[in-house]
Amino acid sequence: MIGTSEKTLTKEDIEKELKNASKEKREANFKNKTIQEINLSERTVDVGINFQEANILGLAYFNKTVICGDLNFEGASINNSLYLGEGTIKGNLNCGGILIGEVLNLIGAIIEKNVNLENAIIKGFLSLSKANIKGNINSKKIVIQDSKTSTGVIKGDAHFQEIKVEEFIDLEEAYVDGLMDFQKAEIKGFLNLKNTDIGDFLILKDAAIDGELRLTGLRCKGEIS
Repeated sequence: MIGTSEKTLTKEDIEKELKNASKEKREANFKNKTIQEINLSERTVDVGINFQEANILGLAYFNKTVICGDLNFEGASINNSLYLGEGTIKGNLNCGGILIGEVLNLIGAIIEKNVNLENAIIKGFLSLSKANIKGNINSKKIVIQDSKTSTGVIKGDAHFQEIKVEEFIDLEEAYVDGLMDFQKAEIKGFLNLKNTDIGDFLILKDAAIDGELRLTGLRCKGEIS
């Protein structure tokens, strides 16, 4: 049955819900919605936002955005890229089980709590370079694949260069088509790469890992440290 709940939300619909959520002091709710695209760049959103199980037909763009709560994309599908570069999330970022058609980019982002990427599938690269994570990163069983586009191939790399993580990074049983780069990373807790499959090289050059480095069952072309 086709009802109003299945309509594709526009920019105006998103703005209306954000305004209502702020007025009612609650989380903005786009759970299970179909959305044309999202662009909330260079602004402050004073509530958390829930995109759980949403279907986003275009890109989701949060350049330099401040979100005063959690940002939840659990189980969502994004046809293009999710960009959170230089943004601040004052709660948790939940991308568990997300499907991204191109790139997940958090370059220079600040996450006040935890990042969940468990079981995420990214058909392009993942970048957390220069990000500052106050909690932990759970990336168990994440899959990062090469993506073929009209202009060429986006290599399925995982970039963690110069990241700062107050707790741990867990990449157990992850699969990455390309390389995984932790150059100049600062990790206060453990780095878990048990049974991780990296198609190219693992780069640990100048990384500072205060906790345990777990490499049992790791498969890669080689390690650069």
